[in-house]
Amino acid sequence: MKRLLVAAALLAAAVTASADGKALFGAKCAACHGADGKGLTGMGKKLGVKDLTVTKLTAAEMEAIVSDGRGKMTPFKGKLSPAEIKDVAAFVKGGLK
Repeated sequence: MKRLLVAAALLAAAVTASADGKALFGAKCAACHGADGKGLTGMGKKLGVKDLTVTKLTAAEMEAIVSDGRGKMTPFKGKLSPAEIKDVAAFVKGGLK
């Protein structure tokens, strides 16, 4: 029973993190990367952003890029908490779903 409760709590936390990551991506990333992550927005095309649906970056690499920025990408360190950055990276690594 205890294992079932722990599993349920972990699942609930993952769903919450996914929802938070989705909301943060929509608010902070979609203007350039697009809601679908393909980067086909006007700004995304202008900046030459990468298609996130085919990225081979690890979650840790993605967290570092979100935190520190890369090229013309704005760094989000200090604008998002480390947990929020992790949630965004997990959302992207989860297939933007």
